[in-house]
Amino acid sequence: MVDRPPTSRRFVPGIFGGFERRGEWVVPSRMTLWSMWGGGRLDLTEARFSSQETEIRAVSLWGGTRVVVPDDIEVEVKGFGLFGVVDKRAARRIGKAGTPRVVIKGFAMFGAVVTRTQQIARLLKG
Repeated sequence: MVDRPPTSRRFVPGIFGGFERRGEWVVPSRMTLWSMWGGGRLDLTEARFSSQETEIRAVSLWGGTRVVVPDDIEVEVKGFGLFGVVDKRAARRIGKAGTPRVVIKGFAMFGAVVTRTQQIARLLKG
């Protein structure tokens, strides 16, 4: 956790296109990802967190959103897909003591919200 302000917007759209956020950056405590007829990738593996708990709302309408999380943090994935999928396989209840907690709330309609751990993303190369 850091005491600096976030270095990313709270609303990240990918409409008829895409977005990608990766590398070193500071994650806001609440963030909304919006993929519509496009896609997006949010990589948290090198990110720093501005609060102990971060909420990421991911909406995918005829598109896809991929969130890559570090291997050592607590991750909770909630949500549902309407003719789509919210992949909950990367959800983990327990992280290392003192590490941030990320809650991903997804909604997918004719699209997908996929969460992967850093290790799985590396194996799948994406």
